[in-house]
Amino acid sequence: MKNLFVLLAATALLLPGCHSKKPATTDDGVVSIDLDSIARRGKIRVVTDYNSVDYFFYKGTAVGYQYELINEYANHLGLELELTASNETEQNVSRLIGGQYDILATSLIADTANEKRFDFSEPYGRSQLILVQPNSKDKITVIDSLANDTISVLANSFYLNALKNINDTTQLNIQIDEIEHYDTEQLIQLVAEQEIKYTVSLENIARANKWFYPDIDIAMPISDEYDLAWGIRHTSPQLKADIDEWFADFKKTPRFKQIYRKYFIDPRDHHSDVQKVTSDTYQNTYEALIRRVAVDERYNWKLISSVIYQESHFNAQARSWAGACGLMQLMPETAARFGVDDPTDPEQNIKAGYKFLIWLDNRFAELVPDSVERVKFTLAAYNVGIGHMMDAIRLAEKVNLNTRVWYNNVESALLLKSNPSFYADPVVKHGFCRGTETINYVRNIMDRYYNYNKEIVGTEPADGEEDTDGEAPATSDSPAATPPDSAEVKTEDNINS
Repeated sequence: MKNLFVLLAATALLLPGCHSKKPATTDDGVVSIDLDSIARRGKIRVVTDYNSVDYFFYKGTAVGYQYELINEYANHLGLELELTASNETEQNVSRLIGGQYDILATSLIADTANEKRFDFSEPYGRSQLILVQPNSKDKITVIDSLANDTISVLANSFYLNALKNINDTTQLNIQIDEIEHYDTEQLIQLVAEQEIKYTVSLENIARANKWFYPDIDIAMPISDEYDLAWGIRHTSPQLKADIDEWFADFKKTPRFKQIYRKYFIDPRDHHSDVQKVTSDTYQNTYEALIRRVAVDERYNWKLISSVIYQESHFNAQARSWAGACGLMQLMPETAARFGVDDPTDPEQNIKAGYKFLIWLDNRFAELVPDSVERVKFTLAAYNVGIGHMMDAIRLAEKVNLNTRVWYNNVESALLLKSNPSFYADPVVKHGFCRGTETINYVRNIMDRYYNYNKEIVGTEPADGEEDTDGEAPATSDSPAATPPDSAEVKTEDNINS
C-alpha cells in the first residue's frame, strides 16, 4: 500500500497543471528545492565555468575536471545532468539561490564571506594562491620582495580580497591593479606574454595553464591552502548531506585520483607549440594504406600524412590525455560513430579519421563555397570541434571579418573565444576556446603538407604547385599552403581599432 501511495503521488506530479505551484521560499527569498524534488524532476541542474580546467571542448567532445566530477555525481543519483556553463559568478550565485541551479560546481573557495549566502559541500580538494610570474633570473622567491610592487587581479574577485587581506596583515603595501572583463586564465596569458608583471591564481588552475605557457613560474605560494567545494542552497539540506557523503567516499576511489591526474598532473598534449615543420621526417610506414583511403584530391595522401604526423607522429598506439586514440587521434565517440572496433588498428583508424574529415567538409559546404579554402576550416574543426568553428564564423560576421576565409579572418575570430567579452556573446553557443592551439594546428599541417609535396623522395610537386615566392599556389585540386610566418593575425585590439 505504501508503494502504491508513492506511485500515485509521483504520477500526480506528471499530470497537467501539477507543476504550476511555485517552490516555497524563505523570508529572505531563497527558493526551497531539495533532493526529493530534484529526484521527481528527473534531472540535476548544475552550473560550472568555461575554462581549460573546469569545462571545455576537446576535439568536439565535452571534457573538464568539474564536468567529469559532475557526471559522476549525476550517475550516482541516477539522474539526467542539465549543465549550464557561465563565468558570471554573481549571476550564478543568484540563480543558485533562486532555484535555477541546484549546484554551483566551480573552483570555489570555501570562505566565510559566502557562508551566509549558500552552503559549501564536503571539500573535493585543497589549493593555495600562487604568484604567477615570468620564469626569469629576476623572479620573486619570497613574498617580502613584493613590497610596493604591482599585481594585476580580477576585479570583484576572491583574489582581490586575498591581496587586500595580505596588505592589511603585513606592511608590504602591494599595489593592486584591478582588471575587469577578463578571467584568471587570460591574466596568466598576459603574464606569459609579458603584458603584465604578475597575477595570482589558485595553484590547480596555474598548474593546468603551465602546460600551455611553459615560460611562467608558479612556484611561489602567497597563502595557506583553502578548501575547494561546491555551492549548495541553504534550503537544500538533503542534497548537501548526499553530496557530502558521496564526496567523502568518492575521494577514496581510483576514479577520483584518475580524474585529478588527468587535468592537473599528467602532461597535456596540445598543438600550441610552433613545430619545426621544415625538419619533420616523413614516415612511409602507412603510405600504401593512406594512398588507398585518401581518394579525394583535396584530402590526398600527403595531406592525410601531414594530419597523422601532427596528431600522433605515426604512432598507432598513441593515446592523448583526454582519451583520443590511434594514428588520427579519434575520440571514443567519433570512433564509435564511424564504426571503429579497435582504434589502434591503423586501417580502421585512418578510414574513420578520413570519413570524419569528409563529413566535416560537407558541413561547411554552403558556408565556405571555395573547396580549397574549406580544407582549412575542416582541419580546424577536426582539431577544435564543429561547434567552436560555427561560433567563430558567427563572431567573424559580427566583427566584420570575411566568414569564408580562414587566414586572418575566421581564425582571428576564433582567437576571440578566449575572451569573456566574446565567449559570453549571444552568438557564441559553445563558450571558451583557446584558439591559438587550433590556429597553429592548421598552419603546421599546411606547412608540412607543402614540404611533403616538395621533399618526399620520388615525389615531385604537382603541376601548378611549383615554389613561387615561398608559397604553393592554390589550385582546384590541392589545398593552399599557409601564408608566410610574417602574415598578420588580427587580434582583439586591431579588430576593434
